[in-house]
Amino acid sequence: MLGMRHFALVVLLAASVASASTPVLSGFESLPSDPAPPELVRGLHYWISNENNLDLFHDAVKDKGGVYVGVGSDQNYLLGGWARSEVLVLLDFDQAIVDLHRVYRVIFLAAETPEDFLRLWQRKSRAEVRRLITEGYEDKKERFGALQAHGTARGAVERRLLRVVEQMAKASLPSFLTDAAEYAHLRRLFQEDKVFMVRGDLTARRSVSAVGEAAVKAGKKVGVLYLSNAEQYFSYGAQYRRNIRALPMDESSVVVRTSGQRGITHLKGTYYHYNTQSGSSFAAWLADPKTRHAHGMLRLAPDTDKARGLSRLDIGPEEAREAAKQKLLAKRQVKKPARRIPRPTSAEAVQ
Repeated sequence: MLGMRHFALVVLLAASVASASTPVLSGFESLPSDPAPPELVRGLHYWISNENNLDLFHDAVKDKGGVYVGVGSDQNYLLGGWARSEVLVLLDFDQAIVDLHRVYRVIFLAAETPEDFLRLWQRKSRAEVRRLITEGYEDKKERFGALQAHGTARGAVERRLLRVVEQMAKASLPSFLTDAAEYAHLRRLFQEDKVFMVRGDLTARRSVSAVGEAAVKAGKKVGVLYLSNAEQYFSYGAQYRRNIRALPMDESSVVVRTSGQRGITHLKGTYYHYNTQSGSSFAAWLADPKTRHAHGMLRLAPDTDKARGLSRLDIGPEEAREAAKQKLLAKRQVKKPARRIPRPTSAEAVQ
């Protein structure tokens, strides 16, 4: 009898240890949606990314782990795979992009290899994917949205994914589209229900702050925050500052973004400036009332040695402004013409 009690105690203890070691993800499962925006940027659905140099972010995001929070579409899988993120939170204020992520979900679950994954995006696989969507979503609204997104975006997504394959091959980097381990990691996240898709607006009140609460509840920090070029369309208002500060980030967290705004360097031949920033640096800039928008901050972010148009920012606003001031003074000093010494006249020369 004592043996049985001892065995039961061991089983109970093991179960409690396992439960304690398993992250609490219930907060992510109930993320609230933000209201749909009154209008979309240029009235378009951005089904695919046009950021063609995401390889520049590889070293910054690699093996960051933790929670990955990102906006947009296909970019998130590339970055999340490199980061080996433990949880993916995929946000977009356009419901159509959330619907597209639901298509990605059924394809990831059905495809065992990167080759299978790419095949299911091909035209010849349309009927198969429609069946996967129909079987994968009981909710009529989710099913209809995913079917519509697949019907509209499939061709663009297929072409984009093939371009990413070429780009990463050129950069000699692995990606989930060719590397078995990268792909298996992302697929496992879907299999374990650790990928969460929500209509979220970075500047609205509900979703982003709820992500922060869920991450804290799970005892996890945000390893990567991917903002794409979203910040160029809004100023740093009070709600945005609160939302970002609610995300548990520190000096080891990384924020990655692009910007197509003028007045900052762009990667040669591209639309964009690429920037990486530590989580603690971003928090310091957001706490500074003089920081009104991303452009003012990126103007002071020095380009890296790796490429003109790729900047890294790990310092706060005061230090960055002082560094920029000293750089400008040094530049003026170099340009300042040397004082000319007048030549002596002939009479002066005789004396």
